[in-house]
Parts: sequence; C-alpha cells; structure tokens
Amino acid sequence: MTMESQQTKVAAFTVDCPDDGPGRGSVTMPAGVVRAGSFSVGVDATSQSVRWALTITQPE
Repeated sequence: MTMESQQTKVAAFTVDCPDDGPGRGSVTMPAGVVRAGSFSVGVDATSQSVRWALTITQPE
C-alpha cells in the first residue's frame, strides 16, 4: 500500500496475507504530513482474486 499527497509518497507498508485468515496492517502519520488538498492511495495485490479493504481516519 502506498499513499501520496501532492505527488509525494508519504506512507508505504506491506501486509502479509496468511492462508488461514486476513492480513492486517496500519500506519499512523503525524499531523501535517498530508498536505491540504487531495491524496491518492495505491494497493498492489499479488493476485486479481485478492480482496482488500481500506479505512482512512482523519481527525477533525
């Protein structure tokens, strides 16, 4: 998973997916890392059959 803010990578991490259950991963970023405006998130899965979900929480 990668996250970019204004064309700058601000986070990246890998999640191992075991055969017998879901894989989980997370990243916490300090305030101000993601600049005001839009951001993008990319997920690169090892197979088209891999299902994934993403939650982004932003404090007010």
